[in-house]
Amino acid sequence: MSSSKMGSRLHFAAPNRFLPAAAAGIVSKNVRYKFWAVMLVGTICVLTILHSMTASTFRRRSHEESWYSEASVVKVCPLQKHESPPVTSVESLIKAMRAKSRQATAAAAASTTETFFSASKRREWHRKNPCQSRDQMRALYMLRKVTPDVDENPKWKLVLKEYEILHRTCVRRMGNVTEFFLKKKTIEGCNFVVADTERGTGIGNKLLSIVSIFLYALLTQRVMLVPFATAIPGVMCEPFEGSSWVIDPELRNFTQARENPKLWGTVSKFHQNVDSCFSDDHAAAELRSSSWNRKFFNRDSSTGHDSSAGGELQMNKSRAAASGKNPAVKKIYASRVSEVWDGQPHPRFFCDTEQAHYSRGVTWVYFRESLYFVPKLFAIPSFRAVMEELFPDRYVLPHVLRSVMLPSDAVWGRVRQVHDTYFRHAETRVGIQVRYFHGLSDFELLHQVTENNIQRCLVEHKLLPDPSEKRNHNAHRHHLLQFRSNKTSETQSLNVTTVFIASLYQSLNEKLKNLYLRSALETGDAIGVVQLSHENRQLFGLEVDRQALTEILCLSLSDHLLLTPQSTFGALAQGYGGLRPWFTDIRPHTFTACVRAQSMETCYQLPNTKKFSCPHDLQVHGKAVSQLVPYITDCHLVEEPVFKVRGAGLGMQLLTAHDHSNNKRDAASNL
Repeated sequence: MSSSKMGSRLHFAAPNRFLPAAAAGIVSKNVRYKFWAVMLVGTICVLTILHSMTASTFRRRSHEESWYSEASVVKVCPLQKHESPPVTSVESLIKAMRAKSRQATAAAAASTTETFFSASKRREWHRKNPCQSRDQMRALYMLRKVTPDVDENPKWKLVLKEYEILHRTCVRRMGNVTEFFLKKKTIEGCNFVVADTERGTGIGNKLLSIVSIFLYALLTQRVMLVPFATAIPGVMCEPFEGSSWVIDPELRNFTQARENPKLWGTVSKFHQNVDSCFSDDHAAAELRSSSWNRKFFNRDSSTGHDSSAGGELQMNKSRAAASGKNPAVKKIYASRVSEVWDGQPHPRFFCDTEQAHYSRGVTWVYFRESLYFVPKLFAIPSFRAVMEELFPDRYVLPHVLRSVMLPSDAVWGRVRQVHDTYFRHAETRVGIQVRYFHGLSDFELLHQVTENNIQRCLVEHKLLPDPSEKRNHNAHRHHLLQFRSNKTSETQSLNVTTVFIASLYQSLNEKLKNLYLRSALETGDAIGVVQLSHENRQLFGLEVDRQALTEILCLSLSDHLLLTPQSTFGALAQGYGGLRPWFTDIRPHTFTACVRAQSMETCYQLPNTKKFSCPHDLQVHGKAVSQLVPYITDCHLVEEPVFKVRGAGLGMQLLTAHDHSNNKRDAASNL
């Protein structure tokens, strides 16, 4: 097409003010028209491309940002808002809970929701949620004749009572929990924690992880809710009077959060929010979030430190300095704390700065746990003073398990039956738990050496008489009597010891029966051996969990406990019973039959790091947890991980204190 024809065509589309005044300007006119035509066409093309890109970006980001609340931009970083005084003691924790309960109650007064919990409502709630173990559990542990029970914890009871009120107030205000969550509603004073668990995990992993999550919920005054899919509600009682912790019977919204990006924000998005409050460090800290999974698998397993991160961090610091921008902080409605297979929180979760943002900037927090991370809650500087005051002896598990993880009547009835039949009239109770982590193949390879070591341990530490010797009956009885606190005479005709075994296999049961049914008449001791089940393989399901919890509680009623290292099944028995167990030692290069646990607290297996990873808390960043918190140490050498995940070494453990009330327990440990 010629330029003259193009000019002629454009002439009629051009505005009148551009028409030439005389024919002599025809050449200049055509040039100007051609210029404006090109500009117009170019502008239309650019606008079309921008519209397409914006629409694509919106579609891509719409599901990513759907967890942000409607008031999406916070003018001030959450860290800079001091909405309430910091919690630094048990007293201030109780005050904080009461303040939040009052806020929620005041909001209810302005609506039609009733939160008042009258005496008649209390009776009705207990009628609908019967729980015999709530009143009977401690009394059953007090019946042990050799091992004294742990002392009661008055401060724990006070805090738990206030937490129950907060839980009840918020849950009653929510109404339909699923609708409340999906519509992104909020209640003044109420934030929430979802305690989910990995599918296909045993009751030990489930309960230990929920204990950890509950302690976090209590410290941060959040309402803990447990999905129906965990099967925990079918095994345990409702723990909080007048309320319910069960959510999501449809198994959709509060489970599989990693597969629900429209409902739950990612860890990296949360970290971007935190980092955006620190201009120069924004890109560097964002790198820690976005590339953490990759670094996690490449780190030094002995130190948890990734030496390759320095160059990337420096590069991103330079990028942040060059940009000079501080992105807007968006308030997050719901966020998960992990993106890796084991569900344990990201290392930055255990930092003061991140916790300040969770507390003031996130309504719902989602856990999908399978590990016991309580030691790291003690490590968080802002939590430590409260935890130390609440648990001065660091006996965490006995108090939390017995007050929150209460077995349902279906389980408790079985425990009482076993106790009354086999334990009530026994002078001494010995519990033995045996676990073969790789199933039948491990059993066939290791059961003989394991059972021989168990027998050696029992005899060497005088937990049972030696079946190969015709010992003096009175001498053995005298040894057992030194533990007894309420025995009035040494002339009793028969000393009864009950041995309770929990194992998938029956081999040890048969071995001990063959040994002690014959030796009982020779030594004058009566040894009874009890085993409730032996499925030969690990099963899953509600009834399996109920039976497993029954056997765990029976083990916990023992005076002496012999466990398989690294077993969460045995760790629960240790925790419920308040016992410092023995561990069967089957390490290939040792000659000991068993070793004594170094603490009443169980091991935090496979911690993602033993150092603080807190880029915005420079006073602790990069330091070893044990360096700053001396009562947190490596687990016992016998508890080296069975599964070498990422080359992990020993876990972390709280060292419990031993006061004068535990002299008898200490005396037993020296045998």
